[in-house]
Parts: sequence; structure tokens; C-alpha cells
Amino acid sequence: MGRSIAANQAGAAVAHRLPVVSIPSIWRAFWSEPLSFKLTCIYVFFEYVRPQQVYPSLQFLPWAQISIVAACAAFVAEGFRVRSKTVANTWLFVFAVLIVLSSIFATDPGISFSRLNTIVNWLIAFFLVANTTTDQRKFFLFLVLYLLWSAKMSQFGARAFVLRGGTASGAPGWFQNTGEFALQMCIFVPLSLQFIIGLYPALSKRTVAVLALLPLTGVASILGSGSRGGLLGLAVVGLWMLLASRHKVRGLVALAVVTPLIWFAVPDYQKARINQSGSDNTSISRLVYWKNGIKMANSHPILGVGYENWVPYYRLNFPPDPNGPIRYNDKGEVVTEVSHNSFVEVVSQLGYPALFVFLALLATTWMLNAKSRRILAVVGERGRFLRQISYGLDAGVAGFIAAGFFMAVAFYPFVWFQLAMAAALNLAAVHTVAAIDGPILASPTPARGPEWRSRRRLVRTA
Repeated sequence: MGRSIAANQAGAAVAHRLPVVSIPSIWRAFWSEPLSFKLTCIYVFFEYVRPQQVYPSLQFLPWAQISIVAACAAFVAEGFRVRSKTVANTWLFVFAVLIVLSSIFATDPGISFSRLNTIVNWLIAFFLVANTTTDQRKFFLFLVLYLLWSAKMSQFGARAFVLRGGTASGAPGWFQNTGEFALQMCIFVPLSLQFIIGLYPALSKRTVAVLALLPLTGVASILGSGSRGGLLGLAVVGLWMLLASRHKVRGLVALAVVTPLIWFAVPDYQKARINQSGSDNTSISRLVYWKNGIKMANSHPILGVGYENWVPYYRLNFPPDPNGPIRYNDKGEVVTEVSHNSFVEVVSQLGYPALFVFLALLATTWMLNAKSRRILAVVGERGRFLRQISYGLDAGVAGFIAAGFFMAVAFYPFVWFQLAMAAALNLAAVHTVAAIDGPILASPTPARGPEWRSRRRLVRTA
């Protein structure tokens, strides 16, 4: 009986320090935040959900461009204080320089420079997310919105899977293709699952049941997408979370139960595609693209053939093999596809130095999350929510590496927003250690307790 009372008291203490998961409190908290943070969230909404493309009546203004420019202006007006100072900034700067140099010496510089705005957007978005999401409260709000936007996509994907009403895909834009949509779900599933685990002591059973729909619809969307890369990414995510879990026996049992159920739910046509992997035309053509991509990199090892120059260079130097798999468009023209591999995409277009930097960016996400967990160790269960989310971000990067090996998505939003959230979480972890105990949705106040000075020393040396 004593143990039960003690456990309940401990649970109540932890719950007091976790976010209040209610729509009114979240709504009030969001609108009380600085304008730069709100505009950054609005920009990510227009970039991810793309309502302006779903509803043509909204296309009278470039909403994404307006919101990101407005967010930058608000950030400058609020003092332009760079709070996130991590090694991620250095790697991103080096990567951007390599892209510009590759564009200057590209096969067709015009194509490169006409598409540089994509990379510029991701760099600005990284900077804004990392420097406006400065504490636990803001990180919680940003993550809730991010999960909500992904849940909007997973809802339609799960519906397509359950009703067998077509292949699951996302909204027009970055996630319209089934493969990219499945990859986003590979990132969404571990994040949403760790979101529930991180908040569990503060949630009612009914709320847990509702939130459980997030990872479930994400898994259903991957199954309904028909993407073999997405299924592989989901498998890697599951294994990664098992290895990272402190309860490996329990996790292994859960994985042993869930895996057969998922395989049973995989549509028959997708099982047939999996059985044909390596021998079907799609697999053969991708192996050809990878092989030729390595040839591109070896002939242009320093700066590659040029940013976004895969197609023009490929058409000039690799004519289609009459005996190989050839695809034609509606006009009867031979189709030259993308590289279907994010790492081949980077090394062929930007060279080997850029591939090293790209891998360093992925590793930096893991490094920042590990650093955040070390910082949060001093506050114990006070850092439960952020610590669990860091594990979700780790698993998402593992899913990207697995699925991205079969998709050319290096310049899609996946890597950049994962890295931005890791940088923001690191800043939130530092703030958590320096702040007094209290609910995350309460206004943060500098800590002045007896441990304040030792906490500051830990933050500075972490």
C-alpha cells in the first residue's frame, strides 16, 4: 500500500511538470508567444500541409514565401538574437557553400541557380525554428503543431488503406509521391509514439486512447502507400527504438507480436512487389541509376556535375540501354528519372566533400539529441518529455537513412526539419536545467534555488 501511495505521489509530481494537453491551454499559450515564433509555425504549416495547392481559391498569394519573410522581419524586430549555437550551424554553412560552388561549375548553371531557392528556404527555416523555439513551452507547441499537420496526412493515408480506395499519398507538394509520403510517416510514427510516452504520467486513459491514433494511422499510411522503402524505413524505426529502449525484453516481445500483424496487414500486391525486389524492372533500373551516379561522382569528385543537374547530365552521357528497362512518357519520349538514392543524389551532383558533410549533418542530429539527454540528466523526470522526444528524433533519422537509400530526397524537408528540431530541443534542454520547476506551459523564470549555480556550470560545459 505504501508503495502504491509513493508511486502515485511520484506520478503526480512528474505530471505537474509536464505540458497541459488541452486545446484551450495550448491555444492560449500559442497566441501569447512572440510573433517570430508564431510566423515560423505558420510558414511550416504552409510548407507541409500546402492548403494553397489543395484549395485553388487560396492561390492568389504566395503564402509560404510571405510567412517566412514576415517571420524573418519579426525576428529582426525582436532583436535578432542568435540563441542556437551548435556545430549544426557550421556544417550547414559548409554544405551551402558547396552547393553554391557546385552551381557555379555545373553542367548547366542556369538550372542550378533557378532552384537554389529551395536550399535557401531550408536554411532560413532551420535558423528560424532553432532560434525561435527557445524553451520547453515553445518546443511543445511547435511539436504539437508539427504532429497535427502530419496527422492530417496520416488520416487520409489510413483511410485509403482501410477502404482500399487507392494508394495512400500526401497533399500536393513534397509528400504527393507515395514514397516521400511514406518517409514522412516513418518520421511521424516514432515522434508521435514518444510524444505519448513522454506525456504519459499527465494523460488520462481517454487521452492516451485518442493520441494512440497518431502512430496507428501513420503505420496504416505506410502500409497503404505501396512503398517498399517506406516499409523498410518502418522496420528500421522499430529496431532502432527497441535498441534504444531501457526495457528491451518488453520491447522485443511487443515487436515480436506487432511484426506478424503488420505483415498480415500488408496488401497482397505489395507483398508481391517485395518478393520481386532485385529482379523486377524497377529494381534493375535503380541499380543502373546508382551505378551511373557513382560514375558521375568519380568523374567529378570535388563538386559533382552540379546542383540539380542530374537529369541534363544523365541524358547527355548515359543513353538508354535498348536491352534494359526503358520508360516512356505520353509523348513516346524516353524518361530519365532521378537517382532514387539520396546519397547517390548528393555525391553525383555535389561531389564527395558534400557527401561527407551530408552524413555529418545526419550524425549531428544524433549528437545533439545525445547531448540534450546528458544535459537533462541533472533534472531527472523534469526532463522526461524532451528526453523521450529526442529518442523519437533519433529513430526518425534512422528511418530516413533506410528509406532514403531508395529515394532521391536529400533536398526535401526531411533532414532539415529533423536537424532544426534537434537544435531547438537542445536549446530547450539547456533552458529546462536553468529554469525553476513548474509546468511547461507556465511562463519560464530563471532558477535561483541552491542548485542554480551548479546547473549553470553544467549547461555551459555540456
